[in-house]
Amino acid sequence: MKGLKEERLAQLEELYPTWEKKTVWNFFLATAKRVPDQDFIVTQDEGTYTYEQTRQETLRVARALVALGVRPGDHVAVQIGNSPIEVFIALALSAVRAVKVAVNAALGPKELGYILSQSRSRFFLAGRPVKRSGVETALEGVVALPGIGCETDIPVTAWADFLSAGAGAQLPESQGEQYADEICDIIYTSGSTSAPKGVLLTHDMLMRSAFASCINRGFERGRRVFVPLPMIHCYGYVEGLLACILVGGAVLFHSGKFRAQPALQFMLQSGANDILSVPSQMMAIIHYLEENPMELPQLHAVYCSAAVCPAWVWPGIREALKISDLITGYGMSEVCGASMQTRPTDSDDILRSRVGRLLQGGCAGAPEYGGCQLEYQVTDQQTGLPCKPGEPGELWCRGLVVTKGYYERPEINARAFTPDGWFRTGDCGYFDSEGYLVLCGRVDDMYKINGENVSPKFLEDVMGNCPLVNNAEVVGIRDDRHGYVGTAFIQLHEDTPEHRAGVEEYCREHLARFQVPKYFVYLKEGEWPCTSTGKIQKFRLRQMAEEMFGVPQ
Repeated sequence: MKGLKEERLAQLEELYPTWEKKTVWNFFLATAKRVPDQDFIVTQDEGTYTYEQTRQETLRVARALVALGVRPGDHVAVQIGNSPIEVFIALALSAVRAVKVAVNAALGPKELGYILSQSRSRFFLAGRPVKRSGVETALEGVVALPGIGCETDIPVTAWADFLSAGAGAQLPESQGEQYADEICDIIYTSGSTSAPKGVLLTHDMLMRSAFASCINRGFERGRRVFVPLPMIHCYGYVEGLLACILVGGAVLFHSGKFRAQPALQFMLQSGANDILSVPSQMMAIIHYLEENPMELPQLHAVYCSAAVCPAWVWPGIREALKISDLITGYGMSEVCGASMQTRPTDSDDILRSRVGRLLQGGCAGAPEYGGCQLEYQVTDQQTGLPCKPGEPGELWCRGLVVTKGYYERPEINARAFTPDGWFRTGDCGYFDSEGYLVLCGRVDDMYKINGENVSPKFLEDVMGNCPLVNNAEVVGIRDDRHGYVGTAFIQLHEDTPEHRAGVEEYCREHLARFQVPKYFVYLKEGEWPCTSTGKIQKFRLRQMAEEMFGVPQ
């Protein structure tokens, strides 16, 4: 750990004695004024930008946006991977008070078309080839980054022409507390069970959330955070980019698909202090370092979250990377990322079984929420009343960082929010006596066998403790005789017939009879269906199981 956490918290309190509501751009400007020569963006192939250099580049992009016709409140879609240009665009859209619609670079044409149309984006800044008719969207123009081809009847502007057109353009006013409550981002959910939903988030909500994470993790000034996660999601965006802005830190971007060896070399060369990661990335790092030991002397913190983490990974991270500051968390786009995290000093036992406690907000918290930024209620789905302590139920929340709703989806908003303002998360869990959340999985993931409730998350935790198991996921599929049965998808450290038999015997020994999955499917690395962030897509596992074993119609 880099210095005492108390000293780092004192620095944060000195920087932010009170919470002032500002736009993302104005938070950045304040930091750029304070530390103009500090590194802000560090890349493998595209150089390093200080805060002052980033400010200048952002203003060029912001003026170009104004010249293009972007006005406050306009929706602008952006499909660009982690890079300096992505950061310049994100800050520039905040500077002109437009709304950024982050688009996943991995989307197929159907889903891309849906998001461009449903979001009512006026312009599209494209880092991927565009093959789309204007009839399919509300787009008035496309800005193509260098080297990007476009086959479209929508007017296209090349990046160089876009920038040169902005010379002399005047930016709209962005000072003032009132602008902090304007919508800043529309972040689309994965759409695993229905069409993607656009989550509405404001400047103030996002910056408060980032600040709470800085407090819990004890961000020192100038922290250098390696972000191998796409910033189209809150995890990389809020915990990485926005948190760094608050402390004059740097985001470190490595190009290309994540691989352990080049990622570790880049972290060493760039002096990474911290990693934001998902379990699959940390597993790759651990396995690589077992065979190729190396030291990262500047690294002192790791955040691993967004998916079920096998039990062996936590001590594996500590041993492989020689760090003690290790956390996980729980959250969703609808609450601006993480609303709960474990503490950096928590034991591996906590990390294996809990996903965190409510984050204290410091000066950005609220007295009505006990100094936090939101509150949760564990709710009985049948009655809508609070559950008894320790009894699992659906998690409802409300507060300063909870979304204003889904863009132009009134029927979904009506189901997602209660009349008195609670947001139904769709997650199931309970809080222990210390205030830690025990997550039982998605409400929709739960299934019943002969009337008995089964939590896939519980089964995955048990299987993750088996020393033969590298990773495990469980889904329920319909069955004529029992209602539902379980299918376990497992990746072994070493896949042999003996180890497969050993895993199945372990399940019979450690689970109730009705909890033991009926089917076991063994996968290798690279065979898991994953999102762009490395999160395993359970709906696709369920589809695979249904195709393999048949489902009654």
